[in-house]
Amino acid sequence: MVQIRHKSSGKVLLKARNASLRGCTLTGHDLSGAEFNGFDLSGCQFEGCNLCDCDFSGSNLQNASIENSVVKRANFSRANLQRASLVNSVFEGSKFISCIATDACFRHSKINRASLAGGDFTDCNFVFAELRSNFRGASLVSANLFGADLTEADFSNADLRGANMTDAVIDRANFLSANMTGSIGTNGRPWGVAIKNPSVSSRWWKVWQGSSVS
Repeated sequence: MVQIRHKSSGKVLLKARNASLRGCTLTGHDLSGAEFNGFDLSGCQFEGCNLCDCDFSGSNLQNASIENSVVKRANFSRANLQRASLVNSVFEGSKFISCIATDACFRHSKINRASLAGGDFTDCNFVFAELRSNFRGASLVSANLFGADLTEADFSNADLRGANMTDAVIDRANFLSANMTGSIGTNGRPWGVAIKNPSVSSRWWKVWQGSSVS
């Protein structure tokens, strides 16, 4: 039997008859403040759960899913989140410091005021996510940031090679010393390439200007 306890009080929050939590399904549980430090949660599914203030540091969440859940102030530092699905959830104030989250999906999640410094988010899906957070020194190689809100995010010294930021909001974001080689900017063009207005002297532009629909 596995017992999930509160990290501070030691109160038992959940008892599982299985010898392990691998591949388990937890739906609608209030597990706020739970201690998952070092647990093997690979393939585990959390759906509609309260996971605020939980400690997942050093845990194995490979191929796991945390969806439609509230996960504020949780600690995922040094956790294995490879290929995890963390969609449509709230991770505000959480820590993902030095975690491994390659090929993970954070689509539509809110990850504001969080620290993802030094984490490996290679090939991650952040489509339409809110990411007003600290990514200092993180790897976002080939990450998909399409339509993401990166307002005031700190990407200093981050690796954004091949990242796609088409339609992303980058107002007041910090890219100091970031590696942007091969990345796509908010205009859908390679980073640093502006979209120029067609020249009024171009022949097709004149034709277009003078054309009419009868």
